[in-house]
Parts: sequence; structure tokens; C-alpha cells
Amino acid sequence: MKSKNLKIRIIGSPGSGKTYISSFLSKELNIKTTDLDNIFWNTSSTGNRIKNDYINRESRLNLILLNNSWIIDGVYINSWTFSTFSEADYILVIKTNKWTQYYRLFKRFFIRKFTNYRPKETLKDFKNLISWSFQYQIDLDNFIYTNSYSNKIIIIKTYKDLNYFLKLLN
Repeated sequence: MKSKNLKIRIIGSPGSGKTYISSFLSKELNIKTTDLDNIFWNTSSTGNRIKNDYINRESRLNLILLNNSWIIDGVYINSWTFSTFSEADYILVIKTNKWTQYYRLFKRFFIRKFTNYRPKETLKDFKNLISWSFQYQIDLDNFIYTNSYSNKIIIIKTYKDLNYFLKLLN
């Protein structure tokens, strides 16, 4: 499928499949994808993650938003990312079964824990991520149902939903 002038924002809980869907759509639509974690975090040569300051994040994000087409994925629903929602043609909300999501997070934790991935994750990090995911799901549901973007939102729960979205683009 050839790229159109198309802007897609993908959100969902950690482990929901945002990165997978973003990569899949990038290949199908021939549109560059950006993971907001790569803008939010600065990974030092030692592997430690440090938050980029607000001005750095905002300026890097604004450069991406200037493009005619983009796919942006990430969990962030706050002031520095609001422009991604207003600029997007579609907002894909990934709603994965919670047990699938927790399995993926557990698998990711083990891969990062026992490989050369930097930064190393601790069991405490994993526990905090699971706890944060519970609250995030509430915040995400509030976002879905209490914003002015409802005409752009498409809920993706299954591959069937994703295929429907691709057909919608043709």
C-alpha cells in the first residue's frame, strides 16, 4: 500500500502492542514511525535513562509533526503530547486483554533482565509498571470518553479490527 498524507497516533497501556502495530502499519503504509519513549527518555552511554527536559521533548516532537505523514506511538496523554492528538487523522486506541498484556510485560521484563538490554530492569521496576498500568487504564478510558477527538478514535482489540482499519484507508 502506498503512503498517503496520513497522521496516526497510537495509544494503549504498556504491553498492549503499540510498538508492534506501529511497525506493522509503518510497513503496510510506508510511513515512518516514532516511539514517544525515544523522545521522552535520553539513554546515556551507560544505559541509564534520564528524562529529556520539556523544551527538548517538545521541539523534537514538533519537528515530527511538520511531516505530511507520521505514525506516533506511546502511552503519553499529557500536555507535551496533546498536539499529536489534535494533528492526527486517526487515533488508534489499543485495548488488549489484560492477561495478554501482563504476559507481554512479564516476557519483556525477563528479556531485559537477562540480556544485554540497558537499562537493566529490576523486579521493583516491573512491580511499579504493573501498578502504574492499572491507573493508566483508568486514565486511558477517561481520555477515550471525555475528549473532543471521538470522531478520530478507533478502538483496536483484535487483528480483525486492525484489518478493518486498513480497509478503511483504501
